[in-house]
Amino acid sequence: MLKLMKYEFRKTMFSKMVLLVITALAEISYLIGVFFELDKFLAVGLVGLVMCAMIGIFYIGIDSLIVFHRDLNTKQSYMLFLTPKNSYQVLGAKVLENGVSIFLAGVFFAALAAIDTTIGVLHIGGIKEFLDMLDRFMISIRVDINVAPQDILMPFFAVLASWLMTVVTGYLAILLSATVLAGKKFSGFVSFIIFLVLGYISGKALDMLPSLSNHTAEFCMIIGASIVIVAIMYAVTGWIMERKLSV
Repeated sequence: MLKLMKYEFRKTMFSKMVLLVITALAEISYLIGVFFELDKFLAVGLVGLVMCAMIGIFYIGIDSLIVFHRDLNTKQSYMLFLTPKNSYQVLGAKVLENGVSIFLAGVFFAALAAIDTTIGVLHIGGIKEFLDMLDRFMISIRVDINVAPQDILMPFFAVLASWLMTVVTGYLAILLSATVLAGKKFSGFVSFIIFLVLGYISGKALDMLPSLSNHTAEFCMIIGASIVIVAIMYAVTGWIMERKLSV
């Protein structure tokens, strides 16, 4: 399985390297803006970093779907399906690689945001002055806000889990287009409609989860439910691959 995951990582490595290079350029622009007090560089850097985080994590999933489509519809990965690995293992490597990539990208951008915020705060006048200013502001508007780190991180990771759920749903739709619907009119369109329907059902399933007074527990429940749906989609997709896929 690890060898399959390494193979999958190699196939998507180029897009990840491009993302890292663009992120590095945006980070350099941000740091120049902070240390030399150049507003244009600061603005470009901030916008660039936010766009890299949002679009980058989104594209990691899209790139995995593109690779899976090529694997099924071209001779690019013909040997992959001739290895002594069953369809569940091949698909599992793709799901795990993409899940790990999405998670690590999320951790990377969250850590980078924390570091950049700290750098900006310290350069402006020191962390104590910043916290004093924030405290005076809260007192002036008479608002008592106590934000714990998990209140920020848990929604973020819930979004990552939901995105992985969407990607695995895309695997199933692509597979249906290449197997059950292969050679039929509008197979691509029909599989896209199936993807939308499955996505809608999955979203409704998450919406039906009960609301909890503890927000951390609620987001843990959302993450857990997303992982369960990922497992269901994986099992169905693997089952179809085992019985319908012909290479």
